[in-house]
This record gives sequence, structure tokens and C-alpha cells, in this order.
Amino acid sequence: MKKEKKPKRKIETSKFLLLISDTMAVVTITFSLLAVFALQDATPLAYLIPAVFGLAATSHGFYYWKAKAENLNKWKQEQDAPLHASIAPDEIVSDDITDIEQGGDF
Repeated sequence: MKKEKKPKRKIETSKFLLLISDTMAVVTITFSLLAVFALQDATPLAYLIPAVFGLAATSHGFYYWKAKAENLNKWKQEQDAPLHASIAPDEIVSDDITDIEQGGDF
């Protein structure tokens, strides 16, 4: 009996880029720490670490923003209605806002 091969799932591009940026961060931190101990000089940390963590933070921010947008689209399709259709406009305005506009206490 032959086992049926399952088709390989291709990794999404955004997840792949996230993996690359995280790998770059780990490799850079590792080699920077090794260089600092070998050379007894910490100046590379001032430049390499912020650059790598800036890239990683940007990558993660983009990934989460993209995932949020995709989830909102899925939710809208499931609901078949606008996002805030169930909330009446007069329910959004509260008495606290009118007190502030009239100079009331906070």
C-alpha cells in the first residue's frame, strides 16, 4: 500500500518575511554579542541592535496590521452588514459629552 502524499502547504509571503526578519535579528544579536566579547568593544551594539530591532518591529507591525484587515474583511462578510449598523447614532453620543460642551465638570 502506498501512502498518499499530502500536498505541501506553501507558507504565506508575509509570514515568510516575518520569519526572515526575526532570523536576521537573532543572528545579528548572536554575532554582535560574540564580537563584543572577542573584541572587548561595545560600539557595534549602538548601531546594529537598533537597526535590526527597527526592522523586526516594522515587520511585526505590518504583519499584525495586515492580519487585522483580513480578519475585519472576513467578519464583515460573515455578518453581511456594515460594521456598526446595529448601533443607532443617538446611542453613540453620551451625556458626558454634552456636559463637557456646556462647561461641566469632568
